[in-house]
Amino acid sequence: MSEAEMTFLDHLDEFRRRLISAVFALVIGTLVCYIFFQPILDFIKAPLPNELKALQLTVFGFMQVFMVRFKLAVIGGFILTSPYIIYQILAFFAPAFKDNERKHVFTILPVMVALFLSGVAFAFYIVLPTAITWLYSQGQGQFDFFMKADDYISFVSLFMISFGVVFEAPLVVVLLIKLGIVERRKLRENWRIAYVASFVIAAMATPDWSIVSMSILGVVLVLLFELSMLLTRWL
Repeated sequence: MSEAEMTFLDHLDEFRRRLISAVFALVIGTLVCYIFFQPILDFIKAPLPNELKALQLTVFGFMQVFMVRFKLAVIGGFILTSPYIIYQILAFFAPAFKDNERKHVFTILPVMVALFLSGVAFAFYIVLPTAITWLYSQGQGQFDFFMKADDYISFVSLFMISFGVVFEAPLVVVLLIKLGIVERRKLRENWRIAYVASFVIAAMATPDWSIVSMSILGVVLVLLFELSMLLTRWL
């Protein structure tokens, strides 16, 4: 049956198959990360200041030990399998596009994955160490510091996933222009609005709400916007 002849039930069945496939991949990724819990936990402590790296993460109760390990495994599994999950999402929506548009959609898959992983890496290696150091310095040694394992894992993972999603912004801009939804000239003329929007998005995307994180992400989004404008000139 051709894509044009697919009924609602056919699309629903395809959605079910792709969802099961994506969930299965996530389960495998989660299992792998669950097994390698200890090295992953040691790895995510990298953004901490040197004086905090020796501190043990704190849990309250036996059940929380399992829940923290499971939560970290799910988050790690999602990041690990994100390329395959993104592919399944694109493949499901691909029939809605015309042939020439579909070509653009699948061409951007590697770029989409690369941008997401770049955002995750940027958050982990650049923003998180700066943000954590700044937040920790606000106490100026006046508090006894304990790190709840669940809070720290949630904080780090939300940071990375938020930046990964936000880094897709230039791809969205390029697609809107290439598909004829938005004119490049109008975007170029309204660059001030785009700059303001970049910092508004940065304010909403940074989990710690610190001026340091917001400013870094805002500047990066502005640079990514300019890069997308440059790319659409030559593509």
